[in-house]
Amino acid sequence: MLNIDEKALKYAKENKGCFVVKTVSASGGCCDMDVKSITVEFLKDFKGNSNYIVHEYDSVKVFIEKGLILEDNILIYHKIKLPLFGNIFSSKGISIKYI
Repeated sequence: MLNIDEKALKYAKENKGCFVVKTVSASGGCCDMDVKSITVEFLKDFKGNSNYIVHEYDSVKVFIEKGLILEDNILIYHKIKLPLFGNIFSSKGISIKYI
């Protein structure tokens, strides 16, 4: 089940956008293995494509990249607001599958 905390939900409704959960990879370490991290972005006018699974919570869409491991309870939440960077969001219940 997908949930969005009150602060993140209010922000999404006021700004008329959606959340996009995806991976970001960078080379790292001595083993030359990609290190992946999950990011949650708030975007306006995101159309999505076949690489994303679409979920909806209280009329706010959440696009989750295919290939991520989803637990039974998923939470999108407002993490912090930083000057110059703005609002930062995060997730719980979503993890990366390493092959």
